[in-house]
Amino acid sequence: MNAPENSLPAANDTLARYEIFDTQPEAAFDDIARRAAEALRAPMAGISFFDSGGEQQEGREWREWREWFKARHHLPFTELSAADCFFLPARLPAKRAQKPFVVPDALADKRLRDHPLVSGPPYLCFYAGSGIFSRANELIGVLSVFDTVARDLTASDMEALTNLATMLGARLEARAEARRERRLHAPAITQEINAATSAEQRIEHLTAEFVRMENLLEDEIAIRQAAEDKLRTEKEFSDAAIQSLPGSFYMFDTDGRMVRWNASFQQNTGYSAEEIGAKHALDFIADSDRATVADAMRRIFEHGDEISMEAQMRHRDGNTAPYSFHGRPLDIDGKRYCLGVGRDISERKKSEHEIRAAKEQLDFALAGSSLALWDWDVVHDTVYFNQGWGTLLGNVPVEARYRGEEVIAHCHRDDAERFRAGLLHALRGENNDLNVEYRTATDNGEWVWVHTRGKVTERDQAGRAKRMTGTSANITKRKLAEERAEFLATRDSLTGLPNRLLLNDRLEQGIASAARKRLRLAFMFIDLDRFKTINDSLGHDVGDELLKRVAARLSACIRSNDTVARLGGDEFAVILEDIAVDDDEGAQNVAEKMIASLASPILINNQHLNTSCSIGIGLFPSDGMDSQTLMKHADVAMYDAKAKGRNNFQFFSHEMNARAQDRLSTENYLRLALRRDELILHYQPRVSFATGRVTGVEALIRWQHPRRGLLLPDKFIGVAEDSGLIMPIGEWVIETAFNQLAEWHKKGNPDLQLAVNLSPGQIFDGERLIRAISACAAAASLDMRTVELELTESMLLKNIDDTAALLNRLGELGVSIAIDDFGTGYSSLSYLKQLPVDSIKVDSSFVRDIGTDPNDEAIITAIIAMTHSLKLNVVAEGVETEDQYRVLRDLGCDEYQGFFFAKPLPPAEFEAQFLDSN
Repeated sequence: MNAPENSLPAANDTLARYEIFDTQPEAAFDDIARRAAEALRAPMAGISFFDSGGEQQEGREWREWREWFKARHHLPFTELSAADCFFLPARLPAKRAQKPFVVPDALADKRLRDHPLVSGPPYLCFYAGSGIFSRANELIGVLSVFDTVARDLTASDMEALTNLATMLGARLEARAEARRERRLHAPAITQEINAATSAEQRIEHLTAEFVRMENLLEDEIAIRQAAEDKLRTEKEFSDAAIQSLPGSFYMFDTDGRMVRWNASFQQNTGYSAEEIGAKHALDFIADSDRATVADAMRRIFEHGDEISMEAQMRHRDGNTAPYSFHGRPLDIDGKRYCLGVGRDISERKKSEHEIRAAKEQLDFALAGSSLALWDWDVVHDTVYFNQGWGTLLGNVPVEARYRGEEVIAHCHRDDAERFRAGLLHALRGENNDLNVEYRTATDNGEWVWVHTRGKVTERDQAGRAKRMTGTSANITKRKLAEERAEFLATRDSLTGLPNRLLLNDRLEQGIASAARKRLRLAFMFIDLDRFKTINDSLGHDVGDELLKRVAARLSACIRSNDTVARLGGDEFAVILEDIAVDDDEGAQNVAEKMIASLASPILINNQHLNTSCSIGIGLFPSDGMDSQTLMKHADVAMYDAKAKGRNNFQFFSHEMNARAQDRLSTENYLRLALRRDELILHYQPRVSFATGRVTGVEALIRWQHPRRGLLLPDKFIGVAEDSGLIMPIGEWVIETAFNQLAEWHKKGNPDLQLAVNLSPGQIFDGERLIRAISACAAAASLDMRTVELELTESMLLKNIDDTAALLNRLGELGVSIAIDDFGTGYSSLSYLKQLPVDSIKVDSSFVRDIGTDPNDEAIITAIIAMTHSLKLNVVAEGVETEDQYRVLRDLGCDEYQGFFFAKPLPPAEFEAQFLDSN
């Protein structure tokens, strides 16, 4: 807020010509300030000039830079220092101040949020100012309006403010010129009169002076007349606008006396202008609706409500017609009026009646069929289902209405994305028809297959979909028959895994998909070690049971979109799809999991059997561009793994082997990192939307690697999880963050909250976690109520009962619980009600496109509504732009964090920027 000493708007000799500083109030200036407040509907306004100092003052040598107010409309201050000046362009070159300067929300503006008049009385929140310029285009002052609430200006508002500021500059020039003329002529006239020796000469001089003064008066009258002409033009324009309104415009006072109306109102009521002026506003309403309308009028005048409603409007001849009325309060010169418009909705009502009749006929026709009819109002995101939907689901046949996201939420999670993609293609016009099969849940928790067809039936002028209509049918029996036939043809009869035929088909599809998406694919050949010995010694029954158990363990190591297949005997194969180009450890991680999974004994017929496997891995496209080549290279790698001692995995290429070894290197360096103090914490602030202030901080780990520099968590946390190092690292994070928070509390920030992320490994060993938190808090003398622990949705849902018990114990310690990355898992009210959760953090993937993708905005709206209904706090992650900030603020989100406010910072930088260190 400190203005540079060399950034003065204009030199004092320029301003001295106007003789304006420290003068008494003048009605002309006060009138312009009042007009500016009325034009922009603001409670406060002022006309100020910039005094750069330079005059010697009593008690001090030089006057300081200031902003002095010539006219004030309800402003509680007469001048501002340079540091407190709201018109920031006054500190910049004049060309930067040509346009109005607007601060829609001072609390959200880093430049003004700590201003004493923003953080204290009168709690200013909105500011708009237009510069006043001299004849030489120097910035000399500003016409400003203020408000205590945040708001935006329209283009017409900005034009009005600019016009008034321009008029001020012209008035100043005219006044200065008139005063200069009077000074120039006064001495000359006096000298001539004193030198005159005759009465005729004196009369002649007096006559000339009178004529000059009369001319000046006429100039002033001309200026005032021009202003009055402008006001008259504006009034004529507003009258023309009112008359051109398509509806019935009306305006009446608190007594119901009609003040203004347009020709449409007069025509629609059938009364003359004199008759309308003599009537009460309720005289135009049918008797059946007068009580309801009277109550709406009371709410408008007493509470300032804005009302929309439907009522019957009565014509002079006694006939009535349905109207849609909209009214709002308007305050003028201390009096309140009701301003509104009414529209005849007779045609709409008729159409609604016809639609209802057509719907009844259609429902009658559909009642005898197996189809369910649905209609989606895309604009209001409401989906209507007829009674056939309840019948389709095996429920009571009843009509229903849902939000669009609720319909998708009822889909099976494996089908939801396909359903959503089909909808988006239709809505965007890529494919105007919807044709999708998916599973949806019944009230009994069973899944039924539904075939839904639909079509976009209405779009706006921009091509955006407004309405979609279609039908749905239960196809469960058909799908079960298809699945059974496919299963028998493509599955291994012993394990139920895909057989070689299905494996080849999926590998071909996977390679095509990877090529199209420019991703990688991994193919694994797996051979059980010493299976023949077990099979020969214990019999085929035991061997077959062992193969089933191995198939189950291998399947547990992959994602749902990957494939485990049995090729025959003790040979298995795995397809890993959608591997990122820069992910050199994805296939390695799966191979390590499989080897570890088979390392545990398998109990069969009261015998503990041990087996292991050798795995060969080939990668597309580096190890083969087609399925046959890829399978051959993976087979070669598998035999190489057997040759190297079995119970291991090998990549086909030596280069990939070298990269796999890098993971082992990372683990070795990570073991030394704790002892060498190479791990550090950065802190990212969390900010309140309501106050704009920092409410808390999230501790984020970094690794200052001796060779690779500063590493983010995604480069080493996975290694720490797999190697078991996550436990000591997590305890180091808790201890370091708790000590730092305690230090900041002692420095004068007792309300600062700390958020610490927990890993799955820490949740698994809950007893150790509780001991670590208790010990670290006691050592730092830290109030645990200022600590928040963050867990992801996936961590919560792995073992909901054990997790709930652990979180309840943590809650007893006083810490808060937050769900991180909310929305990316299986978001559900059920677990939110079971767990002692205090807040959720909306995943940044939803925030990223919130200003451009309405679906993300709809999802966040639903999350906020759901969370607030449970009295939980909502925090948005990854807020990087002002548009994202505004949308989230308007949606009612409580807090946010992200690069829009600040990136994660080392402790010293965070403290210097955001904390009170006194």
